[in-house]
Amino acid sequence: MFSLYLITDGALPAPQLRAALERALPAAPSGRLGVQLRAKALPPSEQYALALELQAVCRVHAVPLLINDRIDLALAIHADGVHLPETSLPLTAARSLLGERALIGVSCHDARGLQRAHAGGASFACLSPVFDSPGKGAPLGLRQFEALTRAAALPVLALGGVQARHATALRAAGASGLAVVSSVFGAPDPAAAVSELVSAWSTRDAEH
Repeated sequence: MFSLYLITDGALPAPQLRAALERALPAAPSGRLGVQLRAKALPPSEQYALALELQAVCRVHAVPLLINDRIDLALAIHADGVHLPETSLPLTAARSLLGERALIGVSCHDARGLQRAHAGGASFACLSPVFDSPGKGAPLGLRQFEALTRAAALPVLALGGVQARHATALRAAGASGLAVVSSVFGAPDPAAAVSELVSAWSTRDAEH
């Protein structure tokens, strides 16, 4: 299970997005990263072309690529899995289509969502928003995030306003990893941003 989940910024043009990913992926040790392609605003043909481009980059670095919501697109490019919003197809249907080896992430916002994700066979959940994140509603805060995560029966990644400075507290609260968008794709140096996030998350390992 990766500890840093890079969710693409749908506002970035495809060439800029690919360039950012090409800089970001080599900055982390093998096995630490996962990537989610989230490009809802693009028409299907452009999503397909972008997915192929990003998949080529991810495969060079042995990084799994998941497609947001579009199971058909994931199947078409043989992606490593999908990431499902809470309003998407039932998890059991996604698992049936993609197979047991596929990675299936789910977006969750409360205890009920986490319970459904586990019951449906999700590989992991992204719980959000932990901190202030524009347009994402009231943040859970660290205390509520911890209560929900400790009670969950599957790996939980922290999403929403997450920055490197939050890594130690989130890991202590039970997070299995960090999920980020702007912290990497909005950074002037995506490689430095990934390196900082990985280092912050790994600090706790070095202490034991």
